[in-house]
Amino acid sequence: MRNMIDLVPYLPAAAAQAESDRKENRYQAVTAAVESVVTLGIGAGFFVMLAALLAAI
Repeated sequence: MRNMIDLVPYLPAAAAQAESDRKENRYQAVTAAVESVVTLGIGAGFFVMLAALLAAI
């Protein structure tokens, strides 16, 4: 049992990984919000264009 290898990561490395994961999750949330706003803008622009086209006919 004295020659057993410890496979559990050390706490400072685990804490750094957790902090990195939080930053990545925050970045993904902001990216998803921006993507949603852009998609809604494109959809609204399409419907405005369609309404203008139908009003002109």
